[in-house]
Amino acid sequence: MSIAEKLASIAAGTPQSDVVAGSEQERAISENLRAFLESLGLETGVYEFEALSWEERYVEVGFKGLKLRSVALPYSLPGEAEGKVVYVGGRILEDEWASIDLSGKIALVKFFSKVDEAEWQYIRAVRAGAEAVVFMDNYPNRLRKMVLTLNTDYRFTEGTPPPIPAVAVSLEDGLRILKLAHRGEKLLVRVDTKVDHYSRSRVVYAGSLEGPVFSAHIDKWLSGFTDDVLGVGVVMLLAERLRDSAGYIFFGSEESGAPGYSPWYWIWGSRSFAEYLEKTGLLDDFGMLLNVDTLGGREVRVSASTPDVQEGIADAIGSSARICPDQVIFDSFSFTMKGIPSTTTHTFPEVLPVYHTDMDTPAFVDWQGVERAVRVLERIATEFAAKRWGMFKYAELTRRIAERLERVSHLPSAAKAVELLQSLRLDSEESARQVRRALTGPMFWGRYDRVFRDSEVYYPLFTDAIDDLVLLSDILAGARSPADVAGMKGLRRISGFEVVLPSVEPVFYGRVLSSPGFLKELYLVLERVVEKDINTLVERLQALKK
Repeated sequence: MSIAEKLASIAAGTPQSDVVAGSEQERAISENLRAFLESLGLETGVYEFEALSWEERYVEVGFKGLKLRSVALPYSLPGEAEGKVVYVGGRILEDEWASIDLSGKIALVKFFSKVDEAEWQYIRAVRAGAEAVVFMDNYPNRLRKMVLTLNTDYRFTEGTPPPIPAVAVSLEDGLRILKLAHRGEKLLVRVDTKVDHYSRSRVVYAGSLEGPVFSAHIDKWLSGFTDDVLGVGVVMLLAERLRDSAGYIFFGSEESGAPGYSPWYWIWGSRSFAEYLEKTGLLDDFGMLLNVDTLGGREVRVSASTPDVQEGIADAIGSSARICPDQVIFDSFSFTMKGIPSTTTHTFPEVLPVYHTDMDTPAFVDWQGVERAVRVLERIATEFAAKRWGMFKYAELTRRIAERLERVSHLPSAAKAVELLQSLRLDSEESARQVRRALTGPMFWGRYDRVFRDSEVYYPLFTDAIDDLVLLSDILAGARSPADVAGMKGLRRISGFEVVLPSVEPVFYGRVLSSPGFLKELYLVLERVVEKDINTLVERLQALKK
């Protein structure tokens, strides 16, 4: 039986509709997975935790005598609106919405190209007075679900629920709404949903958590084959092959579930489980996490936690996959933040056209790409089993820091930091984990409502402003054009924790500020910022030596 046939048979019992965090469907699938793992002779465990569970019960979008195919967007609350439609297109910036009055009306919005940023379009519509929001897709013949809240940051803690109904329709039905709206006809939007703030979600685990440990997530939106029915199937396939020589984890609450309408609503299950492992002391002996998500494309990517892990994987697999830093959207990130060597094998950029849609089916999948991904996973696992911590290039952790500091070697703080680095010994996984954890974090540059990209898993923290200082130095020396100031990172924060770091903003709400006097003053401020950052870096390194 081919991998395609095997995985298709494994996935056959999965519902085509939502499997929501904390739902009965999620629980049933977790029970089936536990029974499967036990049938292989593996000892299993179940970790239960509190999660916010949202369920679509009924949705109706249409004109008099015409009902359109539609879905409610999580976390829409029950509500109804009827009114004239205003088409706002794909606008997302505040100034693009400034002249739009939606009071008493329904907004028809085209999903922004980066669909995860739909929340900002929703927030603009709420501010403009809309009674409801209808999202139309950029692609035909599909419905898409994206989680919405009314939050303007990405803190890990509680937030504000969405106040007005939001639904999604296909591209062609969006155009139909637009046509009928031009005739002055009113659109009806009716949504009925259920929110349970105290549902129980699950993580199922089995085998040896000393690794290698394979993982995938159970919950999904709509058909969700690549995200992540396929990943679950791949982990099941690997469990059949490797049995008790590896560990296996199936996470609930990846797509949503963080309590209290948290802006960082995703990867809640893996975050909770990582905390549980740490509190119980089980994280100390945890091996290497090999997460599987959004496979289905041709080019296999391995997003890995830190430079030492990335280099070790590169030695193991060569050019068989593209290696890049971990990403905040994956369950691996929850373990990366604990200092654990973690990866996600994926093809995320290629699955975006079907991401969170009802078109995410086996028909979309490049099965040769899946076979390559399985081989990559097996190769990494084999290398880790053979070499354990010897697989990782610990020297990369200090080399990357020294490389950054070399760019500002004229600063007194940099010389002190380099001296400290030379005395820092990284000769064990324990010491490496301490450094990874202290100096890895989700960095975001710019303002959330103007720069639409994911936070970056960054190592080493407190060295990113060095790039801006060097660029500004080159501009002042005449080696670069003043216009190049637009390439500076600007406002800096550690997202999730929402810690705003000392920053300068040469690009202020879209305006590039580049007068000579301003740039000279900017350099003086930025030099102070870099000095402070390096001193913070030194403090963290000194704390590790104690």
